[in-house]
Formats: sequence, C-alpha cells, structure tokens
Amino acid sequence: MISDGVPLKRFTLFTLVTVVFLVLTSGPVGDNYSQNIPNPSKNSSISDATWNICVAGKADAGFQLDYYPDSFNQNSIVNTKACDQAVLRDINARHRAEGVPPMTLPSNFESLSPSMQVIYVVNAERVSRNLPPYVGVLNSLNADSLIAAKAGNDPNPSKHDGNWLVYNSIWAGGYQSALLADYDWMYNDGWGGNSDNTINVDCTSARAQGCWGHREGILATYDPSGGTILLAGAAVVTSGPSSLSVPSYAAAFEQVQTPIKVDKNLGN
Repeated sequence: MISDGVPLKRFTLFTLVTVVFLVLTSGPVGDNYSQNIPNPSKNSSISDATWNICVAGKADAGFQLDYYPDSFNQNSIVNTKACDQAVLRDINARHRAEGVPPMTLPSNFESLSPSMQVIYVVNAERVSRNLPPYVGVLNSLNADSLIAAKAGNDPNPSKHDGNWLVYNSIWAGGYQSALLADYDWMYNDGWGGNSDNTINVDCTSARAQGCWGHREGILATYDPSGGTILLAGAAVVTSGPSSLSVPSYAAAFEQVQTPIKVDKNLGN
C-alpha cells in the first residue's frame, strides 16, 4: 500500500491545428495533407513499471500510473537514460503490435535540448513507418512554438515561416519527457470510453473527428511536390502561470517552398 503520492495532472489539454494554404492566398483553399496509416483500435497507456522508473527511479516503487512520490517536482523534466529507455520499450511494444519496425533514438538523445528531443522523436516515429522526416529546423517555427508553449496552445503560423503549403502543429502539457508526451500523442489519443478516461479533449466521443488527431498530425502524409521541403520547430517550458500545465510542449511542422534558409539541418 502506498502511503504517499499525489495525482498526476498529465491529462491536460491536447489540441491539433492543421492549416493548408496555397502560396500567397489568405485562407484555406484545399487539403494536400492526409494520413494514410491506420490508427490503433483502442488506447494504450504506458506500463506501471515505466511510470515508476520515470518518477521514482525504480520499476517496483509501487506507484500507480498518474501518481507521483510526494518529493517529486511535477514541473521538472526527467532526462535520464533509464526513463527514456523504459518509455522506448513501451513505444516499441506498440510498434510490434502495429507490425512496425522498432523506433531508435540517437546515442546522444539525453544531451539534446527538450525541444530538439521532440523533433527527433517525431522524426523517429515517421521514419519507422517509411514516412519522410523533417529535414531541418526553422528558428521562426521555434518562435511560434515558444509562444504556444507559454500559452498552452497549438502554435500558429507567423509571417516569418516562409512560403508554406501546409502548417501542422501540436501541444501537450504535464509530461516529464518528450517520449512520454509522444506515447500519449501516438498511442493514447483516442476515445477512452468516457470523458474522464480520455486525454485528448478534442476526442469527445468514439467517432469524434478530433480522436487520434495528434497521431495523424505526427504521421502526416504530404503531397510530394517538387521544390518543397519539410521543416520543424519546437519549444518546451517548465514554468508559467498556474493555469499552464507544465512541462508544456509545443511543436510546429510545415511543408514549405524552396528556396528557404534552414537554420539547423537535421541528420536523419
């Protein structure tokens, strides 16, 4: 019996924004963004063992999922190899269930900034399903994401993001690592049987359009038009007003026309 522990506030807002413009237009004019990979038939949560490794340092600490030790700083990011490897095992269990090759991470993953971890994890999910990765980072997309992370919203495009054709963004709050956020974006984003058991607030029923929206955004299939590239940006904040669920993660992705100056090339 656990004598200490406080409930997790992990199930805060999830939303998704996908905006599609043709170059030089001022509003949505069509849809050249699609998602062709099936969604899971039901939600899956991370294992109790993984949860305990991440919040208590050992698999048999005895905390139920969504409960922390009293001494745990809920605003902190857990950036340990033990936690990351435990979550990765759970992610790859979902990959096996979907018949997808295992996801791999760079050997220096823990040394990356939290925002870069988000981008690398999204790319790893895409590459394992034979989808093209985002090939570079734009500072303007990082800036969009930082505004959103501070506000607890999806990023929105700015005038500095280039001549983009598709702009896609996601947000999550209350997660202690990029991998934990990714797990729920990808494998726990559907209807949970009732609103109390459903993390994705856009998923209001079993057939609601918002169900699996974050997964579909991460696994977006873009029109392979010539003269375009896929770029990304992300931001993570660990403090803010009491209304903000932290750590707060926001990421923005776009298919953009070239030429465009890429601020950081990604070695995928």
